[in-house]
Amino acid sequence: MFENVKKILIEETQSKAIDIAVSIASFLVQDIESYRMLSESPSLSIDDPSYLYYLETNSVLRAIRKQTDTTFIYTVKYIDDKTNAYVLDGEEPQSEFFSPFGSQDPLNPTERKVYETERIQASGIEEDPIWGTYLTGYAPIIDPRDDVLVGWVGVDYDADFFSIRSARVSWIQVG
Repeated sequence: MFENVKKILIEETQSKAIDIAVSIASFLVQDIESYRMLSESPSLSIDDPSYLYYLETNSVLRAIRKQTDTTFIYTVKYIDDKTNAYVLDGEEPQSEFFSPFGSQDPLNPTERKVYETERIQASGIEEDPIWGTYLTGYAPIIDPRDDVLVGWVGVDYDADFFSIRSARVSWIQVG
């Protein structure tokens, strides 16, 4: 019975992560010109015309992260078959987990699928040596002016989220 509950919790969390990612992607598309200009910039400095947009939008992502039970919220762009680069990050800039503009990470199989299909995706529970154990929902960011995939939003839930929810379910079953 616990395995069924665990499966339901995972599916529920995948759906929740995707819903948040889709909402953020929709928000970004409302000002796709600014987002795309930022995403296509090779680097970012305080003098860059996109810098204010970067600061403001990161602030919005931080607010969303604080109002939800997500662990991380970020956007990335495709670099090559093995790499993506961060565009926005909802983490506090002083945090050890903040990913500055342009910092790179390995492209995982679920992200590759988002890139190839331009559709929403969700990972299972995955272990990463840098980020820990997590589940992610992804939503593509597509420029409606020319239907180009500009990148995608990632919304992560860490393993602690599942541990707490599983413990609550176990307590309810026992109680």
